[in-house]
Amino acid sequence: MKIKPRSHILRVRFSDQEWQSLKKLAALADCSMSALVRDHLDHVQIRNRHDERETAINLNRINANLNMIARWVNTHKSLADRLEVIPYLIAIQRAIKGMTS
Repeated sequence: MKIKPRSHILRVRFSDQEWQSLKKLAALADCSMSALVRDHLDHVQIRNRHDERETAINLNRINANLNMIARWVNTHKSLADRLEVIPYLIAIQRAIKGMTS
């Protein structure tokens, strides 16, 4: 298997702590820092920050709804009929499932 020449360079700035950490990991793996980064390219998990913010916002809304339901149930114990509360809980469950699919 012939190795293709590498012709692209990526310049990345590191803090002193990040540089030392990368240097230590490369030494432990007995390879260069460049080889360490290249070897881990396929193992990187990309996170979408916008989606994470949207998920957090939606979870906060769901949390607020759960708190309102709990407050209502605690205030109106005699009126807290399961038939009234269950549809709200099912709607919350569906919203959570929709966020994770």
